[in-house]
Amino acid sequence: MIEPSKLAHEMRLIKPVQSKSVISLVPYTPEYQKAYKQMYNACYHEMREALHIKPYDYIQDDSFFGDGMDSVYLLIEDGILVGSVALKGNEIDDLIVAPEYQGRGIGREILLWALEHISKEPIILHVADWNKRAIQLYKNCGFEITKTFEII
Repeated sequence: MIEPSKLAHEMRLIKPVQSKSVISLVPYTPEYQKAYKQMYNACYHEMREALHIKPYDYIQDDSFFGDGMDSVYLLIEDGILVGSVALKGNEIDDLIVAPEYQGRGIGREILLWALEHISKEPIILHVADWNKRAIQLYKNCGFEITKTFEII
């Protein structure tokens, strides 16, 4: 038996919500590299530590910022990086909100924005079972768990 905290889920959009996002995201630019690294590590550190996934701070150096950043979009408010999401084909990935902005509905707005801008279907995402708040957000926005697998 695998302990639940070692599980992750693939979720698929089954019943899209009719709400539209009230925010705008912009493509990633290198001027936000330092802030993105700090936010990304802050958002994933606790989960990676709880699941014993090293390194706990995933972004260790600038090599992370090579390929793939063209799929990352940022939520900037008054020049401050508040959140981000990556749109990779039909997958919503790395939807994060800076810890000091969490609990304000920003994650939901970023998800709604992503749903409006993703280009392929079926729309999927992956989430660790550990992240109960995210799982509930995704369910509230029409996603259902379609696969469960062990985090290695």
